[in-house]
Amino acid sequence: MGKKDKNKKDIVWFGMKLTPEEKAKIKLLAERKGVSQKEAIMNLVNEEVVEYKIEPTPGSLLDRAKHLVGSVEGPGDLSTNPKYMEDFGKDSLS
Repeated sequence: MGKKDKNKKDIVWFGMKLTPEEKAKIKLLAERKGVSQKEAIMNLVNEEVVEYKIEPTPGSLLDRAKHLVGSVEGPGDLSTNPKYMEDFGKDSLS
């Protein structure tokens, strides 16, 4: 498999129907920017879609909130018994 074949495999077709006015706007934008119509669109897409690399902070949330564990009273896990949630929020509706 040649280099050209490999690159062609990575490309996918993305077509869309446009009104003549929409197509004219894309053409005008490309001309103003001095780029191809595809490049004009991709530049706009890349400006809007920003990739963020999120670095997790060392230590879990539990590690950072360890000083709060056991500081309040109540059941350990409300999800284990639906009875605990019975009438939850009822007072706020009146």
